[in-house]
Amino acid sequence: MTETKAYEILRRLKAEELVRPVRAGKYLLLGFQPERVLSNPMFIATRLAYPAYVSYWSALHFHGLTEQVPRTVPSTGLRASFVATTRKCRPLDFDGARFVFVKVAPYKFFGYRREIIGDLPVLVAEVEKALVDSLDQPRYAGGLLEVAKALYHAREQLDPERLAEYANRMRNRSLCSRLGYLLDRFGQPVQGLNISQTFVLLDPQGQVEGPYDHRWRVRVNVSDKELLRWRET
Repeated sequence: MTETKAYEILRRLKAEELVRPVRAGKYLLLGFQPERVLSNPMFIATRLAYPAYVSYWSALHFHGLTEQVPRTVPSTGLRASFVATTRKCRPLDFDGARFVFVKVAPYKFFGYRREIIGDLPVLVAEVEKALVDSLDQPRYAGGLLEVAKALYHAREQLDPERLAEYANRMRNRSLCSRLGYLLDRFGQPVQGLNISQTFVLLDPQGQVEGPYDHRWRVRVNVSDKELLRWRET
């Protein structure tokens, strides 16, 4: 097919509203039921980058582990979809939603499965991988306290061996230390984690302060009251 012919087909598809431009040179195919696609941001998210799967705050919300609707900047009112991908891709605002693409190393790209959302196929992180991804980069999951709350809610449904395996495969010992400490604190200890050899902050975005937990090599810079504050509301 010639370039001229391709542009002519694209022009017709746009005229019939079967495709929508999302950024320079990239179009979203809507098909004959455009409202079905446009009302499904998680489906859109995994079509804007390849390879990609939904994770972080979006996956925690999908699995019912947080009641907070993922948003990048609350004041904007834009609901966000967080996606793991092996390629660098800038955030994108499209059709009233924000899409955030988190570039991960190829060895971290695993632990997802095909889900049907709104009659459309979407790759979504498994529960264990959503939590591991979120502990790896908590800023994309609402912060450490939001991740801890999700972990608490999920603690009895998790596969401990899979969780430890996934955490170790991330090659992030700080993640393993935080995971081990939190599960221990929540009464669901897990074995086999490759924890850090040096002390790490429980909340990597918090202050450098607090007591040391020698078992998990964690400096606990979040009080129990803060960690479990959500249970009071």
